[in-house]
Amino acid sequence: MDRVVIFVLCICLFIAGATHIFDNLYYGFLPYKFAPEWINFYWTVLAVIDIFAVYLLVKHRNVGLMLTLIIMFSDVAINSFAFYSLSIVSDSFALQLQTLFLGFCIGSSIWLWQPNTKATVINVT
Repeated sequence: MDRVVIFVLCICLFIAGATHIFDNLYYGFLPYKFAPEWINFYWTVLAVIDIFAVYLLVKHRNVGLMLTLIIMFSDVAINSFAFYSLSIVSDSFALQLQTLFLGFCIGSSIWLWQPNTKATVINVT
């Protein structure tokens, strides 16, 4: 079951990363001209970070889970700011899906986290 959940996380991150890659290839580097520079830069960098998170989820699960949570917390926060405060995003559906995915990431990370099995136990007697 763990592999199925990791697969779902990877597919969602890959689709998101591919979307940003497409935007960069089709519209050019920093394609989100309607957004402030820092948001434009963040959304552009997600093209690489999302795909890197997929790699980490497969090769180094805990690090991948941490990066995925950082991505999703920051993405939901920044996109909420863009929608509610700046009004540069007109449709809230994508934000709602991202928020739902963030909840899935939090719940699955708690379940998927692998304790450090290399830790040594000190026996105090």
